[in-house]
Amino acid sequence: LNIRTLQVFQETQPLVISVLDGYNVCIFAYGQTGSGKTFTMQGYQGSPGVNPRALEELFSLSEERKGSVEYEISVSLLEIYNESIRDLVEPNDVSSGEAKKLDVKMAPEGGTYVPSLAVVAVASMTEVLGVLKTGEGNRSVGCTNMNEHSSRSHMILTVHVKSRNSATGARG
Repeated sequence: LNIRTLQVFQETQPLVISVLDGYNVCIFAYGQTGSGKTFTMQGYQGSPGVNPRALEELFSLSEERKGSVEYEISVSLLEIYNESIRDLVEPNDVSSGEAKKLDVKMAPEGGTYVPSLAVVAVASMTEVLGVLKTGEGNRSVGCTNMNEHSSRSHMILTVHVKSRNSATGARG
């Protein structure tokens, strides 16, 4: 199975370069319960999935470009469960302690965003793995007829990349 995950990553690897070049990218896994979406995207210890491989590549390439371009990388993690959106990093409002009420909104510059969703600055794969571990611990789990350990939810990891050209100061 590790070979198949590596092959999927190799197919998506050029998208990592596109992210650093300023393009919006989406890597999406779709399929029936038990078909291997979570394994393909996340993998497990010793057999990384597409997400950790892509993030490792992102950090590696950003380090290679360090002299000419500086990058700020951050992540957010949300879950769609029973038609509700949940922040998997900070599920509760800091001031009230109650669960955040989240909705998807249209951004004025185009695209979508989720107000009040926690966005965490990360500088290494270790920091990303910490965010993912927190998120996994906050995920909803409920059994289905197909898989008693199915999350029955959709987890969305968003990687935000901001850049600044060191020579010109141009931001992207």
